Amino acid sequence: KRILLTGIGGGGTNNLYRDITLSKLQLDEFEFFGSNLDKQVIGRSPLSKNFVLPSASSPEYTEVLNTLIAREGIDLIIPNNDREVGRISEDRDKINCRLFLPEDEAVKSCQDKFVFYERLRDEIPMAKSIELKSLDDVEPTMNEIGGDKVWVRPKSGSGSKGASWVYNAEQARNFIKLWIELRGFDVEDYTISEFLPGRDFCFQSVWNEGELVVAKMCERLSYYGGANRISGMSSSPEIAKTIYDQAAYDTIFKAIHLLSDKPHGNFNFDLKGRDATEMCVTECNVGRFCMITPIFDLTGEHSTVEMYIRAAFNESLPVNNSIDYQEDMYLLRELDNLPRIMSAEMIENHSIDLTP
Repeated sequence: KRILLTGIGGGGTNNLYRDITLSKLQLDEFEFFGSNLDKQVIGRSPLSKNFVLPSASSPEYTEVLNTLIAREGIDLIIPNNDREVGRISEDRDKINCRLFLPEDEAVKSCQDKFVFYERLRDEIPMAKSIELKSLDDVEPTMNEIGGDKVWVRPKSGSGSKGASWVYNAEQARNFIKLWIELRGFDVEDYTISEFLPGRDFCFQSVWNEGELVVAKMCERLSYYGGANRISGMSSSPEIAKTIYDQAAYDTIFKAIHLLSDKPHGNFNFDLKGRDATEMCVTECNVGRFCMITPIFDLTGEHSTVEMYIRAAFNESLPVNNSIDYQEDMYLLRELDNLPRIMSAEMIENHSIDLTP
């Protein structure tokens, strides 16, 4: 079985491939290929066969992708960034190999955070959000949102790019203007949302023809590069911990079934707490794996990427309708270090504490 991993050389896809090699898959039954639009990023690929593709926004992308599929006999593509998920989903009927994606309507609904919000806001807990039309809208929008501070963010993208909390309208306008003037954003790209001060959860799941295969959840405890950001926050944690929260699961499963009558492929959610009891859905990254997929692949009984590959090839699955939870497992990350999974006991025994 020949599998193409897009975005190879980037942290997310390198993490994904490493998790595959540590799974229970019979690796001699597979051959893996990588692609990226940047030859220098491909230099970090762990794979021996890598290909440079055009940007997913290029008119030639799908034609070149099909050339690669034919050349190497690719059986399955695992797109692992939002741009390629969106393009491959849109062109799925033109792509000459197996895909394992939600329906295109669900992909489009999730890749615009405000469309996602408007679709679900009346049904599940979400942070109140309003899209901007001009900078003159900032102050009345903030007054309508209320609270001591608000969250300013673009309607698309990942890694909290272009996002921060601010205290007042002047800060919001100046923050948005900087991203417009220095990074090419438009004011219409932005929303202003209620700031949620509570706990921060990340959820990853695999579905097959409407049935849950496996789902897992973790809590972000600190943020990668957070000290260097204005907000002190990011969607990517430095430290995360496995958790089980049935109320949060119930909210997510309801959201998934509102997005899709027959969920299929990956559905991955972020949630933030309004208070100690209510977790609000903030976004869904559909069709790809989380950057921090090791905490979902290397803890518990089942690897999410292994179950994804087995389901994509219509193999019998050793798990069904499973919330897979292993208590007190931690993900530890830092620049130029492989992500590490350790139990609380392993962390405790890994050092001798001499602090007074």
